[in-house]
Amino acid sequence: MAGGIIHSAIAAHSPRMGVEEKAPDFVKGLIKGAYEMGERIRADKPDVIVVNSAHWVTTFMWYVTCQARHKGVVIADEAPDLIPGVPYERTGDPEFARALVEEINAAGFPCRPNESPHYTWDYGSWVPVKYMDPEGKIPVVLTGTVPLADNAECMAVGAAVRRTAEKTGKRAVVVCSSSLTHKIVRGPDRWPLEPHMELDFKFMDMLKQGRIGEAKDWFPQYTKDVVGEMGGRNVAFMLGAIAEDRGSWRGEQYGPYGQSSGSGNCNLTVFPVG
Repeated sequence: MAGGIIHSAIAAHSPRMGVEEKAPDFVKGLIKGAYEMGERIRADKPDVIVVNSAHWVTTFMWYVTCQARHKGVVIADEAPDLIPGVPYERTGDPEFARALVEEINAAGFPCRPNESPHYTWDYGSWVPVKYMDPEGKIPVVLTGTVPLADNAECMAVGAAVRRTAEKTGKRAVVVCSSSLTHKIVRGPDRWPLEPHMELDFKFMDMLKQGRIGEAKDWFPQYTKDVVGEMGGRNVAFMLGAIAEDRGSWRGEQYGPYGQSSGSGNCNLTVFPVG
């Protein structure tokens, strides 16, 4: 395959997954699934991973990390006891990142490069990448969540990632770091409401069966009904990266659907077939 999206994935990022040796039993299946999904993705030899994290919030603008090297210490600001400070170092892809900035602006949405040498990753970006590429060999580009962008805009920006991959000839992986249902409660091992889980399973089945157009059409109502994390913006981004009119797609889930404080989480990737 030439440049384009080779995987568009939903990845779990509960902060309780962050330090593996301290992770409670109820997220160990999600960790195992993240490792397995990473193995599957790495087998397809991606050139770049683009992560859209629910925990990097950029209120007005889209931002894209353009640093050649990502280095710092990640802390879960909402739960510093769970991820108190873990060093990381990853390669970036400034060429792809700047091309993505141009493509998002060309699509009519305000976007700027993040070139700050002082910028440090949020845990929503770090957790999935840690398990999907444990040796840190694949360049990573991060994008934030824009509260002033609706789901249609997020889908359009996901499509801009696809066009950037095609224009640059890069084999790109899009990772939406987000839960599905996100009506969170106190109690870390509590499950989502049963009706919300049923809707999550229905949505996941659509992706696994390659019913991408149907999933996109249903998505606005689905994410409203399940109280999607960040209003569903990150999952919309992931859906937008998939060109359902260009051949067949299917999805695979790795590990279980798991709970974390009432949210529903999975590791699931959609990829072209045939």
